[in-house]
Amino acid sequence: MPDESTLPWYKKKKFQVPLAAVIVLLFFSLFIMIVNYRFPGFFNLAVQPDGTALVEASSLEDPLKAPPREWKKGLMTTDSLIAIGDGLFSNWLPNDKVWPTILLDNPQNFQLGALEMLRYTSRVMRDNLARSGNTDKIDPDCDEAFILLSNDPLKWYFPSAESRFKGAMDKYRSYRSRLNSGEASFVPRDDNLSELLHQYVSLLGAINTRLANAPRHQRLKGGQSALAKAPDTEAAPVGTEAPADGPAESGGEGQYVPWNKIDDNFYYAQGAAYVVRQMMVAVKHDFSEVLGNRNAAAQVDYIIEVLNQTQFEPAFVLNGDVGSLMANHSMELHSLLENARQRIRNLNEMITINRRS
Repeated sequence: MPDESTLPWYKKKKFQVPLAAVIVLLFFSLFIMIVNYRFPGFFNLAVQPDGTALVEASSLEDPLKAPPREWKKGLMTTDSLIAIGDGLFSNWLPNDKVWPTILLDNPQNFQLGALEMLRYTSRVMRDNLARSGNTDKIDPDCDEAFILLSNDPLKWYFPSAESRFKGAMDKYRSYRSRLNSGEASFVPRDDNLSELLHQYVSLLGAINTRLANAPRHQRLKGGQSALAKAPDTEAAPVGTEAPADGPAESGGEGQYVPWNKIDDNFYYAQGAAYVVRQMMVAVKHDFSEVLGNRNAAAQVDYIIEVLNQTQFEPAFVLNGDVGSLMANHSMELHSLLENARQRIRNLNEMITINRRS
């Protein structure tokens, strides 16, 4: 037998077992990361014979597939909220504290962006859509769902964030059941739609400001982006509950965006855009009468088409300068979201102007 002292270190018996353990751990960790690195796809909703919703995968060629039979107003919106939540909270990653899923910051930030837009929608659902007027009683299920969605998304124990968020979806299922039986209300009035659209415009404006601050050539003295100085860019919404080192704190108006936060803002924005896209499909059905009276259905279709284009995933989120060979994915996403945001604003103006006239 050869003298062990002459062998390379990795062939010595005392190193072989630890080395094999490290290799197995690395392959296992890689497998776990691949399994958990995923993003939700677009979906359509269909009605089953028992009246419950069936979630079907959607293709971009047929994104606006209509339900097979007429739904009661509000079911499409409620089922969309439930389907989005079920997809997000079945594998909630932002509160992971252990290796290796703690390293999956891209889907984590996507989920945080989607959650924030879901919270805005939930608030409008509670305060406007599920009640006939400001003096009416708030629906208890919608109220509890909003409270549960407002929990800390980073909390992982006693109780975990996902357990609270799943509880919110259960409350929406209860609301849906009562709505379907006529025991709850959904009010598809123009003023309620206007409030929902206003909230989307507000949050998309704050998100776009962070995207606009990413390019180096756009920053002005003091760190403010030239695009962020646009007069119609709105301030970041109050109450954004993203992590302290996450997108909500990186790249606000007049702030410098560190290079390691550029991809965080990118995926956060994609998560928010995903929710808006799905909710605009629901708006097309639940507010069909309002849109028809304003000749605005085509506007909704265009918004959905633009938001379809926001769900692209580059191998690396690049921050190239103007004229360079590298792409600038932040600005590419910014242009799409700004287009959708302006269209949503125009849609809101079409609704409010006609309501006042």
